[in-house]
This record gives sequence, C-alpha cells and structure tokens, in this order.
Amino acid sequence: NPYLAYARAVELLLPGPSFRAGVDPTAVIDPLAEVSSESSVGPFTAIGPGARIAGGAEIGASCVIEAGVEVGTGCRIFPRVTLHSGTRLGARCIVQSGSVLGSDGFGYATDEGGRHHKVPQRGGLSIGDDVEIGANVTIDRGSAADTVIGAGTKIDNLVHIAHNVTI
Repeated sequence: NPYLAYARAVELLLPGPSFRAGVDPTAVIDPLAEVSSESSVGPFTAIGPGARIAGGAEIGASCVIEAGVEVGTGCRIFPRVTLHSGTRLGARCIVQSGSVLGSDGFGYATDEGGRHHKVPQRGGLSIGDDVEIGANVTIDRGSAADTVIGAGTKIDNLVHIAHNVTI
C-alpha cells in the first residue's frame, strides 16, 4: 500500500507542530466552564458556561464554544470554528477552520396568510470518536432529537449536513 507507506513516512520525517498545554491570556473562559489543564486554548477564543474541554484538546484562535458544549480527549479544533450549544464531540476529532457545528436547521412553517414561522431547533449534535470535519463545513443541530455523525466519519470541505441526519 504505497499511499499508506507515504503517509507514515511523512509523519516520521516531517512531524507536525508540537502540542503545548495552556490558555492564551486573551481567551475568555466562563467560570462555569471546565477546561482541562492538559488542553490548549488559543488567542481570542470564547468558552461559555458549562462547556467541557477534555485533556489533550487543542482549541485554535478565535473559536467560539458555546454553553454546554463537550469537546473530547485529544480533539483538534482549528481557528475560527464555532461550536453551538448542544454539540458534543467524541475523542480525537479534528475540525478544520471556519466550520460551524450545531447551528439551527432551515425549518419554517407557513401560515394561511403566507407568513413563515421559524420552527424551533431544540435537538443537539452528537459527533463520534475519530471524526474529521473539513474546512467551512456546517452541520445543523436536530430539530427535536440529535443530528448524529458516527465514529470514524470523514467529511470533506464545504459540505452542509442538514438537521436530523444520521451518518
């Protein structure tokens, strides 16, 4: 398998940047958030109340992690990612720059007068272990139950996954 051999050779000969735990002084972390001392939080990142960041997680610059979000062990969140409330990432996930996870789905009900009424999106987004999400991906939260991205899933750049989907 030459492509696998190539991947392993690159990992050996050209290692990526080393991990350094700590919180940048410009990050804003709510006192009710739980951020492991073994994680890294980049500059200008905001972490909301009740959010939990596990050990070995890397949160890049200018990320927004809303209330109650869970980021699993060893996850790597690149700069400018938004994780909305109700989003849960398993272990060792990678989320590339510009992605928005757990946003509202596109749901409207039309009344007899032709006016559109937003359907509340109250579900969450559950992402399994070892998932990689490309740059500028959007994944909607479920409308009542969760949108689910199963373990090991790989999603390319510029993909939209609608609410209530299971992969």
